[in-house]
Amino acid sequence: MRRKVCPHCTTAFLTPTRYQDTDIELCQTCGGLWFEKQALNELLAEQTADAGMDYTQRLGNKVGPTDLKCPDCRGALKHYHLLQDFTLEVDVCAKCEGVWVEHDEVEAVQHSPRLQGALARVNKKTHAGTWLFQFFSHLPVEYNIPPHRTPWVTWALMLLNILIFASYAAYPALAENTIAQFASRPDLISRGDHLWGLLTSTFLHGNLIHLAGNMYFLWLTGDNLEEALGHWRFLALYLLCGIGASAVSLFFNWGSDIPSLGASGAIAGLFAMYGLWFRHASLTFMVIIYQVKLAPMYYMLIWLSLNFLGMLIGEDGVDYWGHIGGFAVGMIIALLLHRWVIEHNPLVRLMSSPHARLVR
Repeated sequence: MRRKVCPHCTTAFLTPTRYQDTDIELCQTCGGLWFEKQALNELLAEQTADAGMDYTQRLGNKVGPTDLKCPDCRGALKHYHLLQDFTLEVDVCAKCEGVWVEHDEVEAVQHSPRLQGALARVNKKTHAGTWLFQFFSHLPVEYNIPPHRTPWVTWALMLLNILIFASYAAYPALAENTIAQFASRPDLISRGDHLWGLLTSTFLHGNLIHLAGNMYFLWLTGDNLEEALGHWRFLALYLLCGIGASAVSLFFNWGSDIPSLGASGAIAGLFAMYGLWFRHASLTFMVIIYQVKLAPMYYMLIWLSLNFLGMLIGEDGVDYWGHIGGFAVGMIIALLLHRWVIEHNPLVRLMSSPHARLVR
């Protein structure tokens, strides 16, 4: 049997081996992999449960010829974009349809079915339905990777907030007593009393609109963050952002007898993490009557600017320092955990690469 030569090294021979239960051939010098067409189809089919997988139907544009030779037929390999919206180049033999994959390209090739679905989701255009929703609700529409794990903690937090609000909303006296006991009161906490308010205040809301807005943003950011972090780590960081937001609000409103309540500070922390880690996502923003898609961080910076503006003009009824404090705590967490999140979430890493073509 003729030994196959590495297209990249040209002098080293390929060694038959197995990758993810698929028969492939490896160059032990450069680490590149040679996939026969059927072998690559089998590998990708495991990602999609598609028995009829044909990788050639997913390739992007042909870029041009290469100097590399096919290990099987010795014909010239050609550069192709891995996907229509992912410009990483792989080398394909037009005759036998085998694929040469460099060592640093393997991850993208393996995850290409999920990557293609994620790009299609993120690159969807706005339409009449999204416009009507935002025009009447004043809430953004999200374009991001759908999570593959059920966000139990996000749902549980939403349910808990709703149940707590429902328990007192219809009874003014009970609502007043609940807020007095469990909201964050700077005048009391500064004397060492009601310290629990730093946390319990994040589960109280003043009215239905306050609750609905916060729960929408918790749902919007929480499902992706929970998948990226894991259930318990996400819960711990959510609570940490809530306590941090309350602490910053306490510092800048020292001695005030005005109670602070709401999940906004904790969710502001989620904003910061979401904006830094999911740069590929988009959130819609309404400019008068025009709906545009923005990168999350741009959306968050606009939101943050509006908070500073509201604080400067002295608008009452909103704890701006709680929002800003929660965002700051979340940004610190986001920077500290950025490398860990990227390393443990290959799809997020690939979507953040310069090869991903994002349409906004």
